[in-house]
Amino acid sequence: MTIADDPNMKTIAKAEVPGLTKAQNSIQIGVLIAVSIITVWTLYMVPSWQVPGDPFPLAAVVGAVTVACLWLARWLGSRAIKFERTMLAGFLVAMPLVYVMGWFAARDHAASLWIWVELLGLALFAAFAALGLKNSPWFLAIGIAGHGFAWDLWHYKNSAYIPDWYAVACMLVDLALGAYVAARIPAYREA
Repeated sequence: MTIADDPNMKTIAKAEVPGLTKAQNSIQIGVLIAVSIITVWTLYMVPSWQVPGDPFPLAAVVGAVTVACLWLARWLGSRAIKFERTMLAGFLVAMPLVYVMGWFAARDHAASLWIWVELLGLALFAAFAALGLKNSPWFLAIGIAGHGFAWDLWHYKNSAYIPDWYAVACMLVDLALGAYVAARIPAYREA
């Protein structure tokens, strides 16, 4: 069968989720564009791609891959909603893991008690991720934005092992991504 035989045959995926308004879709796309721009800026902010064992450039790349996957999920429409939500929960767990890796990558470990703060953060954000999958997607939105607003902002200029460029870049990505997840909640509820 060809398109000429059946003009109603769909040849590309539709990025809309049934039940969502055009305004909701437009807001989601607008916020995802903002997340994309901030993520590209984050990649530009990486001071060096040459430092072996530095978890922060790797985290910037993972952020960019996550945003690319979000675009793919939008393109696939309602078929990818569950994947998108699961991926965002994984992203929420990975964010504080970067800070734990940063502590281990630091050569002096002068602030040895900080590892307990980082591990506590990992447990806290993992709990938000689990609740976001099992209960309400609001936990994902709050967890991701909360990581940016509370965790990243708190580490800025307060940590010997988290570069300031990363704390700022991660904060901006997290806040924008949290806004995107909040905008996607109607889609998660429809699915």
